[in-house]
Amino acid sequence: MTFEVTFDEADVPIVENYMKETNMTISEIARQAILEMIFQDDADLAAYEKAIAEFKKNPVTISHAEFMKEYGLK
Repeated sequence: MTFEVTFDEADVPIVENYMKETNMTISEIARQAILEMIFQDDADLAAYEKAIAEFKKNPVTISHAEFMKEYGLK
């Protein structure tokens, strides 16, 4: 599958410099960046779902003031 990416003129030197520094093609850089974003989103979603499941098991909350006092932050 092929995609097209358009850069602003100001971004071109930045991308070209990064390509030289990493010895990667633009395709490799784009692929890596896209996959990292997808996996990061998946990890965030998994963490959210785990936190919600834990909260549903023990739905105890405290106020901001209580939290600050409990952890000696105020």
